This record gives sequence, structure tokens and C-alpha cells, in this order.
Amino acid sequence: MDLLSRDRQTVTLQALDHHRGLPVTVRVLRPHEATEREREEFLQDAELAMSLSSRVNEPGSIRVTDYGQDGPVAFLVKTEFDPARQPARQFRPHMTVRVGSDLLWSEAEATVQAAAEVGEEEGVAEDEVSTERYPALPRRAVPQRQTTPTGVRDWLAEANALYEQQRYEEALAAYEVAIRSQGNPVEAWTGKGATLMLLGRPEEALAAYDYALRLRPDDPELWNSRASVLHELGRYDEEMYCYDQALALDPNSAFAWSGRGMALAEQNRPEEALLAFDRALVLDPNQSVIWQAMSDTLYSLQRYEEALIAIDRALELESQRASLWDIKGNILRRLKQPDKALPLHERALQLEPRNALYYFDKANDLRDLRRYAEALAAYDEALELDPTLAGAWYNRGNVLAALRMYEDALESYTQALRYDDGLISAWYNKGSLLHELGRYEEALEAFDRALALDAHYIAAWNNKGLSLFALGRLEEALAALDQATAFAPEEPDAWHNKAVVLERLGRSEEARSCQEWVRSLEQQAALRKT
Repeated sequence: MDLLSRDRQTVTLQALDHHRGLPVTVRVLRPHEATEREREEFLQDAELAMSLSSRVNEPGSIRVTDYGQDGPVAFLVKTEFDPARQPARQFRPHMTVRVGSDLLWSEAEATVQAAAEVGEEEGVAEDEVSTERYPALPRRAVPQRQTTPTGVRDWLAEANALYEQQRYEEALAAYEVAIRSQGNPVEAWTGKGATLMLLGRPEEALAAYDYALRLRPDDPELWNSRASVLHELGRYDEEMYCYDQALALDPNSAFAWSGRGMALAEQNRPEEALLAFDRALVLDPNQSVIWQAMSDTLYSLQRYEEALIAIDRALELESQRASLWDIKGNILRRLKQPDKALPLHERALQLEPRNALYYFDKANDLRDLRRYAEALAAYDEALELDPTLAGAWYNRGNVLAALRMYEDALESYTQALRYDDGLISAWYNKGSLLHELGRYEEALEAFDRALALDAHYIAAWNNKGLSLFALGRLEEALAALDQATAFAPEEPDAWHNKAVVLERLGRSEEARSCQEWVRSLEQQAALRKT
């Protein structure tokens, strides 16, 4: 693990995820330098970043794959997205089950309610803004036609025409001929770069733009194009340099300012990103994609009211784009206004009636409104369009659990895990429901799967301890609860459960000590509320 940077509150490290064999960047909040409020805000921001980035599927983009708290240390993990090796999304539901004085507290109502709360608070990309990455400003990537002598075949013009017809392989071949036969024109290199990008060959595209810049280093549009390629490659420092060069040549380039803002947002520098978006919108206030980018950035800062204003400006400019209505609906749900979010998601569906994600978001609104039967119908619509949508299967399971349809809920969790076996909250909720149904051995298997994904998953250690307790495996139950209290010494439920197990083992003195600590924690919690 190598140190990349350090500031007053955080340390950034380069590391290797041995479980998946991926290089990752770990950002850690320094426990002695941050307040409790700053730690809570850090974790909330990490949760938002993880859910937002879960919808960015471009190779080379940066995704938050994990976050959490290990004792007093809060952290987040991010890595470059590789479609062939997608990292499992991690979630941390807050549900814990407490043991009664000398027997398991097994009232099914508690688990069902907790499962519903998990769905409301955590979910799977359920309460987040869709973050499609758009070019900062729409523009033609193909150069203007050059004149050629009469009777000479104009390969550059032919290449441009093929590009416009989306015949990219043929266009690329024509650009190559133009480069060789028409005096190496910079326009042919530019067209070649744009075509290679559309063919998914960004490294070659970068080389083409590099050559074009050697021919015309004072062209700000070429610097902007090179920046766009570097963004796809995840080389953000170089991307920023390109935007700086473009702005040095043309300080009024709205494209460069907006692109710079998006690059800053990707690097978790949202305040600077907002300044760049502001500058871009002063220069060109009629670009809905910039208003959307500003809305997404404000959302990431939990400035929801301002995010709502920005997305409204985008909708004024482009009211027929379904994704903007969907985003506005998700912002309103984050503002705890699902009744206002629901008609917006229905409007998105009117514009794109075959979009599974819009049905998913509509279902989440109905779930929050406790219109469970309608929510189930909407989840089913989403799954009919996309049976692989793990989040819909998961949230459907939570709604079925709330309706006490336990077997159906278990089947829904199983389907969610079929399509995303790294969905830790589905393993956890499945285990908790199995525990409440008295199927303790199966519950243990589910909790172990959750812990294999996250060894610091406190609730899973706690509930694993309860299942072991129910099976009479007291020493193993104590070991599991030891893990829970070690990772979360401030969690009173785990200490209470540990005290019950110790009492059963005849270790009364240790049990009393645990109960005293529980009372102390509860008193501290009560004081914080006053």
C-alpha cells in the first residue's frame, strides 16, 4: 500500500484488492483530525458517490466500489471500471436483531420492518440521480471539407460523408488515404481521431489527436478533443492540462469550461466543478447537458434544492428528454417527496415506455408511499423489460417481506443474487429472513456469504451470532459477537447479545460488564439527542 497524498482530514493510498485482483485507491478520513459530524458527512458522501457511479458504465471511468467504517476510521474505495470485472456493490443496512434476556427475540415483525427500512435507506441505485455522461457541448467531431483540385478524388470529403453515415470502418480507411494522398491535412487526423473513438479505440485516437496538435498546436478545439479522449482513459491530470491549454487559447470556450467541470467532478472536487459549470453557463446558458451536470454535482453535495433548480433549467431547454424527468423525480424522492416524484417518473415512462430503470424508480416511489401492491406491479414491469436488474429483484424482496410474503421474498432475494452475487445487502436480508423463519443453518450460509464480501460487516457478525446461539453453538456465537463488538464498540445491541451468550456460558461477571457498557452507551446516546 503506497501513500498518494495527505491533507488535514484525509489520507489517500494506492492498494490492491486481493479479493478481486484489482488496483484500488483508498481514501481514509483521519480519525483524530475529523469531528463526528465530518465523519458522518464523509460516509454520506461516499454512499452517494457509490450509488451515482453505479450507473456509469464507460470503460475507464472511476467507480466507488466500497465504503464504510472500521472502528473510528471511515474510508471509501474507488477503482477504474472494467466491464469484464465489475466490482461488487457494497451496502450497509442498519438492521440488527437483539436477543431477549435469555432467548432469541424472534418476532418476525422486527425483521420485516428492518428489511423495509433497508430498502428505503439503502437499496440498489434506487434513490440516486441517473448520471449519464454527456459531452459538455454537442458538436461535430468531423472537420470541414477542404477544397481539392478538379479531377482529383477528395478522400477527405468522402471520409467525412462516411462518418456522417456512421460507416466508421470505411470512414477510417478513407481518412488514412486522405492522410497519405492529400498532404497530411490536420482535418484528416482529427477525423481519424473522432472515428477511432467511436470504434472504441481510445489509445489510437489519442495518437491521432497528438499528431494533429503537432500540426496545429494553437487550435483550442483540438485540445478539447484530446481532453475528451483522456477522460475516457481515466487520465484526469492530463485531461485537466488539455482544458487549461484550450482556455489559454480561448478563455471563452464553453466546451472547455464544462469539460473541466466534469473532470473536476470525477476527481471529487465538486466545489471547483461548480465554479467551472458557472463559467460555462455564463458563456452559453442554453446547454441542458451543463445544467444537468451542475444538478448532479449539487446533488452529490446534498444541496438538493439547488439541484432541483438546475434540473428545472435543463428541462426548460429540453423537455422531451426522459432522463431529465427521471432525475428530477429522484431528487424529489431524496427530499422525501415521493408523491411529487411519482408523476415525474410516469412522465419519463410516457416518453420512454420501454425503459426498465424508469419503472424501477416509479416502483421505489410507490414503495415509499407504502402502496406495496402497485410497487410490486411496477417492479415486475421493470423485470419484464430487464430480468437481470438485480436492484429491482432486491427491492421487490423487501416489499414482499413487508407484506409478510416470506417465501416469495426469499425467492426474490435469490434472483437478485443470481444477477449480482456481490449484492451484500441481499445476502444479509436473506439471512435475516431465514433466521426469523427458524432456518438457522441456511441463515448462517447467507451471513457467511455477506461476510466473505465484507469481513467488517458488523450487522452480519451480530446476526450470525444469533443464528449460532439458536443452534446451541454458544462458543461460536460468542466468537461472532466478539467480531461485531470489536468492529463496532459503540453498538449496544451487539454488546447486549454478547452479554446474553456469556450468561448462558456461566460467565456472569463478564456478562454484567457487558451490560454496564450497554447502559453507558445508551446514556451517551440519550445525551446526544438532548
